Amino acid sequence: MSGGIVLMCHEAPFGRAMARAMAARFGTELSGVMVIDRRPGRRQRLARWLARWRRPALERRLERAERRLAAAAARDFAARAAPPEDWPERVALLRTADPNAEPGRDWLSALAPELLVVTGAPILRPALLAIPTGGALNLHSSLLPAYRGSQAEFWQVLEGGWDSCGLSVHMIDAGVDTGAIVLQRPLAAGPGDSPQALRMRNLLAALEAVPEAVAQLREGRAVPRPQPPGAPARRARDRTPELRARLLRQIGHPGFTDAPPEPAAAGARPA
Repeated sequence: MSGGIVLMCHEAPFGRAMARAMAARFGTELSGVMVIDRRPGRRQRLARWLARWRRPALERRLERAERRLAAAAARDFAARAAPPEDWPERVALLRTADPNAEPGRDWLSALAPELLVVTGAPILRPALLAIPTGGALNLHSSLLPAYRGSQAEFWQVLEGGWDSCGLSVHMIDAGVDTGAIVLQRPLAAGPGDSPQALRMRNLLAALEAVPEAVAQLREGRAVPRPQPPGAPARRARDRTPELRARLLRQIGHPGFTDAPPEPAAAGARPA
């Protein structure tokens, strides 16, 4: 492949760190970065706060615990990766809440990349995926075909799927995380690890693994391996409050005991 590369990522420290890593590896061949920016506005933040206020006590406790774990993982990632404050210079940049919408498709078509590299995005539609002439790569946080779908680390910790921990860089096809595998990196993990800690370590590993997968593909060194059949992809709504509480008990998170807490009535005032 000899054309340009476009990176698609979230507005987040990991996205900026990945853009830096891609620019360092490929220079001017990184022609653009599409930033998925879904940060809520003031009204959305208020609506979310009110919705949280009305949730049962158990769900509020779960959210507080998960936010603390996520904040600790974010601090660890920042300390180890030192993500930049800005995006690479001299690279076309588009911020959008919906990459599938017409403005995003028009922007990508104008750049005419050979390869789209996705490290964070919603489900992408065929009209967008048809634009890069060499296809699209995706980052997934498990050793596929195990744990397809969202929040793989949650299910790995809950079910003890330690042998599947790691990351995969795969081609995007019509399925969810079913495309041919270009590169995988296993991750050592075990009881006591939280999903948030696993995600942080996967993101650190991805800063090397994703550029390497792109280089192998562009240089003809990669032989993408078709995936065997696997279990259906997990969805975000599959993470019920009961399963989330069970996971926190498994990892010994403070405030969660062997006995499930009694749920409070919806609408009770938060503590």
